[in-house]
Order: sequence, then C-alpha cells, then structure tokens
Amino acid sequence: MEINTLIIGYVPIVDTTGKKPREIRDNNYFKELLSSYDLGNIYYSNQTDINWKAKRDEINPLIIVYLGSEYYAQEVRKYKNDALMYLADGASSVFYRKAEAEEKKEKHKKIFSEIERMKKKIKEDGEEEVQNIRKFSAMSYNDMYKMIQKAIISDDKELNKKAWELLMNKNGHSDFIWMRVQLICECWEASDAKGKENFLNLAMKDHIDNGLALELAIHTDEEGVQYRQYEFIYPNGQRTYYIRRIPIATKGMDKYGYENLLSKYETPNGARMLLEVGQMKSEMKKYTDVEAEKIYMILKEWKANPDKTQRELNIIDPEGVFHNEPLKERHIAEFSRLLKAWAEDKYLELFP
Repeated sequence: MEINTLIIGYVPIVDTTGKKPREIRDNNYFKELLSSYDLGNIYYSNQTDINWKAKRDEINPLIIVYLGSEYYAQEVRKYKNDALMYLADGASSVFYRKAEAEEKKEKHKKIFSEIERMKKKIKEDGEEEVQNIRKFSAMSYNDMYKMIQKAIISDDKELNKKAWELLMNKNGHSDFIWMRVQLICECWEASDAKGKENFLNLAMKDHIDNGLALELAIHTDEEGVQYRQYEFIYPNGQRTYYIRRIPIATKGMDKYGYENLLSKYETPNGARMLLEVGQMKSEMKKYTDVEAEKIYMILKEWKANPDKTQRELNIIDPEGVFHNEPLKERHIAEFSRLLKAWAEDKYLELFP
C-alpha cells in the first residue's frame, strides 16, 4: 500500500553552490531529521499556492506536514480536508532563538514519531484504515466533537480510552485543544454537587499521581462544613505549606450551593483545576529534565573521583555555602533517588 506524505515549507537543496550558510544549515537539519523516520513516500513543496496545490493534486497525500504558521496551514486544510494535518515549526524558526531550539527540535521528533506510528498502523490495518482517516480528517468541528463525546460516554471502555487519547494528544489536530476545554466545561456545568466534588478530587488525584501533592486529614470549619485537604509539594518532595481545600458535598446540597463554598478558601472550579493539572505537569517535566541533567553530571563526576569536594562539584547547601569536603552518603542517596525518579535511563547508566 502506498502512503504519501507531503511536506510543505521544505524542499531539499540539490546543489549548494551559492547557497547561504543559513540555508545549508536548515537543509541539513531537515534532511537528517526526515531520514530518521519511516514516513512513507515523501514529497516536498514550498509554501506558494501554485506549488503545494499542484503537488497535492498530483499525489493525493494522506498525511500533510505544514512547516509554518497556523493561519496558512488552515488554508491548506480548506483545500485538502481529507488528509491528516500536522503543524510544525520551519527550520528558520527552530534556529531563530537559541534558547528555544532544543524544545522545538523535540517537538519535531514527537510529530514525526507520531506520523511513523500512524503509517505503521495504516499498513497493518489496510485500505479500510485509509478510508477511516480520510473520513475523520474531513469532519467539521461539530461533527468531530459529537463523535468524541459519544465515544467518551460509551459503555465500551476501550473506545473511551481511545477517545481520551485522541483528545489529549498534544501533537494532534489543533481543534482538540478547544474540544478539551469545551468538554471539561460542559461536564462541570452539568455535574451536581457530589459530581463537582468528585471532579475536583479527581483533578487533585492527578496532582498526587504526578508527584505534586499529598492528601491530608479532613478539615472541619467553624460552621461544621467538612473539606478534603491537599498540600502541594515541590518536585523533590519538600513541603510548600500551600493547602487546597475541597468541600465535601452533603445530602440535598445543590450544585450552586456547592460552588459558593469554593470561594471561602479560593478553590478553583473543575475546569480551571483540570487545565492547571496539565500546565503543572508540563512545567514539572521541564524543571525535572534540567535538574536531572545536573544531578547526573554530579554523580558521574563523583563516581569518577569520590574525593572531589562539594565546592569542586559546584554544590551549594541551602544556606548558600560551599563545603570543602566530599559528598556524604545522605547526598548520594538523595541524588540517586531523584535521578531514578526523574531520568531512570541516566540512573541505570550510572548504577546498572
């Protein structure tokens, strides 16, 4: 089965004579990137209408990757709405700001890994999967939303799971972001008092599962209202002393009365709290990736020379003091624990 992928915004350079260093750099970057993945038959076009429209009509791609702005990507989608569309940064954008380059490169890897997996699945499932993809891609926003909504409330657990995976895929259709928000808001508005309590506790459970919160003892206020309590913690497990309280709904309480209780301790509503979960998880990943690399380098140097002092390893204690003595066992134990939790592959490299 032939699977055609169209890349818009990059055309390989055949002859580098007279080309600027920037153009050669961009070309080499995409050449190496695309060669790392099995994307089917790859075709290329620049971003002018006459080029990509002609190429689209010629090859009828199943997958299109647009390297550029979302505005122009939508123009492509209008012209070819039965292909899977992916939006990614162009090479000039990747190298525009050095501080953002690695993050944008990682995004490219995620997108092309997803396309590779999709291509493999299409090969395995055959022509029927191709038709399903074209039908799905051609759906309007409302059609797609209704389809996902039905799948989520279905009794089929496997269908539920696939719908949520589709909706939560960060590299998927740009409309999924708004569908996610819409679905969360609709669920919150429709929930009764007990449903809203469960909604909030599920969001806090996600924080706990992500290692960012702990559940405390139930709190009872001066009016006799009970609250579940959660304390946020730092990624390394230290306390923040920031407590969030979620009211426990009582029999007969209506949803508006429940929402009024949220204001007492400035508890966010369900929509805000679920969106917060995703944001905090993303920020935690950025933080732990950086810290894991620092810890990895410290432990690597320590293994090579256990007599190196904390000053030589550039370690500062909480009071801002360097120590002229080697790492202690408690340091090694704590660094090892964090590295294993945040970057197990690096931990196993040092402690196989």
